[in-house]
Amino acid sequence: MFKILGSRQYRRMLTEQSQLQDRCQELEEQVKFLTDEKGQLSQTTKEQKQELEERSIDLTQLSENYKLLEVQLQEIKDQAELGIEHVIEETIKQIGLSRSQIDKLQADRADLIQLYIDKLYSLARHFAVSSRGMDNNRGLFLVLADYRNMSGVTFSEFHDGQVEHLDQGKYKGIDQLPHIFSTKVQDVLSFMGERTILRDETGKVTGHEERDGALLIDLQGITFRTCMMVEGVRTYRVYDKVEQLVKGSARHNAAIYASSLEEVMAAIVVSEETSEVTLFIDGHFAKSFDPITDTEITRDEDGNFVQTESDTKAIEAVEPETEIIVEEEDYVTT
Repeated sequence: MFKILGSRQYRRMLTEQSQLQDRCQELEEQVKFLTDEKGQLSQTTKEQKQELEERSIDLTQLSENYKLLEVQLQEIKDQAELGIEHVIEETIKQIGLSRSQIDKLQADRADLIQLYIDKLYSLARHFAVSSRGMDNNRGLFLVLADYRNMSGVTFSEFHDGQVEHLDQGKYKGIDQLPHIFSTKVQDVLSFMGERTILRDETGKVTGHEERDGALLIDLQGITFRTCMMVEGVRTYRVYDKVEQLVKGSARHNAAIYASSLEEVMAAIVVSEETSEVTLFIDGHFAKSFDPITDTEITRDEDGNFVQTESDTKAIEAVEPETEIIVEEEDYVTT
C-alpha cells in the first residue's frame, strides 16, 4: 500500500535527510578526533610514566648517594675533631699545662670578662645618674674589646679636631692607668661627657664642643682609646646573628653590631637623648637602665622583657666620687 506525499512534505523530508547526513558526518569527524586524541593521550601518558619511572630511579640513587655522603661527612668531621683534639693536647703538653688547667684558665677568663661587663655597666649607670643630676643628657659608648684581635677597619676615629685624650702624661705609669677599678677612669668619663664653650680672642662665644664619643677597654680593664666615633662602627655590614633594632638611634645600632664582633665582648650605650643605659652582648640586647624612672629592663630565660625597679642610691654607693687607691697587685693581665 502506497501513500502519495505532497511536494511540500517531500521537500521537508529531503531537507531532514540532508541535515541528518551532515550531523552524521560531524559525529564521524568527532569520533575520529577523539580517537586520535585518545591515542596521543595514551602515548603522552606512557612517556610520562616512563619519565616518572626514570626520575624515581634517579631520586632513589640520589637518596642513596646523599646517605653515603652523610656517612662520609660524619667520618670527616670525626677525623677532624680527633685531629683538632690531638693538636690541642699536643699544644697543651708543649706549654706544660694540663687540660684541667686550660679549662680553669678559660673559666677564669669568662669570669673576668663578666666582672668587667658588670663594672662597666655600673659605671655607665652612674654616669647616667650623674647626668640626670646635672639636668643634662650626655652620650657615651663603652666597648670591652680584645684589642689584640681588633681590625683596623672596624672602628673609625671621632674626628681630626680631637686628639687622643689618653695620650697625656697623667695617665702614664702603673699608678696612673685609667683602670675601670681606679678613680682615674672617672676623670676620663668626665672628660667624655663634658661640653666645652668655644670663644674667640675677644671672649665672644663662637660655639661649643661636645665629646660624646666612646671608650675602648681592653681585657686588662684599662681604657686604651677615646673619642671613637660611634657611628663609625661599620653598621652597614649586617649579620644574621645581629638582633634587629627595635628602639634607640644609630648609636644603639652601632652597639648591637659592635657587640657581635669576635673581638668585642660587650658594648654599652648611654643615650644622649634620654641618658638610658643599654647593654648589648653578642649582637643582642642584654638589659637597660632608665635613670629617669629608676627602672631596669632585662630578659628572662624565655627571652621575654621584664621590668623591675632599680635602686639609684645603691648605684651611687657603689660608684662614689671619693678617691679609691688601687694597689698594683690588683691588676689582672692576660
